Amino acid sequence: MAPETGFTSPLRLYSENPVAVLERLRDGCLDYLGEANDRVTDLHLLAAIKSGLLDACADSFPDPRDAPQIPMRVLLAAAIAGAFAGEYALSQAAPALHSPAVLAELGYNVAWLTPGQGLSQWGTEEEALFHSSTLFKLLLQVDAADRAAGRSPGASLIEWWNDHVGPAFLRLVGGSPGAWIVDCTKLLVNLENPRYEGSSTATDEDGKPLRGYKLGLLSCLLSEGRLIVRLGWDGVRESDHTVARPLMGAASPLEKGDTLLHDRGLLDGETISTLKRDLGVDVVFGIKKSMLASRLAVAQAVLRPRCHWKPHPERPDQEILLVRNIGEPWEALTVPINGCVVREADARQPDGYRYYVFGSTNLQRTAAGIVRDYGSRTECEEDHRQTKGRDWEMDEFTSTKLVEIVFHVVVVLFAYNLCQWYGQTESGEPFAGKTKRARQRAVKRERTAWLVVISGPYYAVLDDLTVAEVLLEVEGEARDALRASIQRQQSDRRPSKQVGSSGVLVPGLG
Repeated sequence: MAPETGFTSPLRLYSENPVAVLERLRDGCLDYLGEANDRVTDLHLLAAIKSGLLDACADSFPDPRDAPQIPMRVLLAAAIAGAFAGEYALSQAAPALHSPAVLAELGYNVAWLTPGQGLSQWGTEEEALFHSSTLFKLLLQVDAADRAAGRSPGASLIEWWNDHVGPAFLRLVGGSPGAWIVDCTKLLVNLENPRYEGSSTATDEDGKPLRGYKLGLLSCLLSEGRLIVRLGWDGVRESDHTVARPLMGAASPLEKGDTLLHDRGLLDGETISTLKRDLGVDVVFGIKKSMLASRLAVAQAVLRPRCHWKPHPERPDQEILLVRNIGEPWEALTVPINGCVVREADARQPDGYRYYVFGSTNLQRTAAGIVRDYGSRTECEEDHRQTKGRDWEMDEFTSTKLVEIVFHVVVVLFAYNLCQWYGQTESGEPFAGKTKRARQRAVKRERTAWLVVISGPYYAVLDDLTVAEVLLEVEGEARDALRASIQRQQSDRRPSKQVGSSGVLVPGLG
């Protein structure tokens, strides 16, 4: 991380202390009172700050700036806030960081600063903590540093994720949960625009041309959802194997005794053998119908005399059967595997059934265990599919520069991971298993109105009735002081220049 300059601006330090805030209110001390409208963003960002996650990731960011005036923790918090708000242009990051609670927890005065103030010596013409060009300039320097090191622009951001961000999230959940998923996804751009840096062209399953990138993901399974721990990046033309295989190498967080759920499109006998033989990691995977191992498994199941098919543990219209040693026809596979054959009625088939085969290197696993293992993959794939949908719009790019595209992707994935982790905490338990949009709807349905209250060096997010009860108790000089503070805040407001999705415009507190 680049060194900080120690530059000071007219900003105060605040700490969260609801008890102290209420006590000071009773004495007539009030600096700011306003709505906490961005509850979903605030809850997640405050959790990231208080847990130390934000600082750990900001400290390890590949920041090439010399003596920066804007701390990386502020820029990263702003970018994450923008991802939650659906503002993906870099120019919107600065105004996205407008929550009084989040700014106070970051250690800054929550005022919208007037021109000539701000976190930079030259000031800002915007009602934001820093100028919108700051992130542009930072990423230009990241781009230049990557090129000077002979790397693709944005490669250091992928390394930052793999070496620091993913492990930081993993530490928050207490280490490896033992179950992992590896998969790849396409990030498509306008086929007719060749200026998307680093993109390539390929064809889809139907032979239609497409342009874009390929993103590899290694994720650990949580009780609900998953955390993305490692990333791979290349042009869309590259095969899934090329992008995903490095995620499972020596630097991966996979440990002996873990289980990896493998996609059919990533089947590779050599990789499966290495994981089992050298790392002690079991692999569960779907086997393509065209493969000899699949045909052998079905033949064993159909031809076995007096075989006893069992009900599928989750699908009443299917039956399952365990078959052993189905990997012999697979030359690249050098470890034994068992298979679970699944059948369902289909009158169009010669014997009246359609068959599916799933393999596992865990020879102690039952047929039900194998399909349960693989079934958890389907849920997570649907969950992650939403990152490219209306929830996160990970593949909506506002620039054709590769470094800005990669930064957008890693920030969205950071915010996605933050949602996944926060849902596992005691505070975030009401959000567990819910998408970002579902969390926002749940907060909107709350009957409680929340207020941000700042008094002296303290701030608190309190429900409106608690604040009202205290204010009604205040009398005498303290009441006069509160009235003067509120009148001053009213006169300082400039409604025509409200910024950010919350509509909160915070006056100067100096």
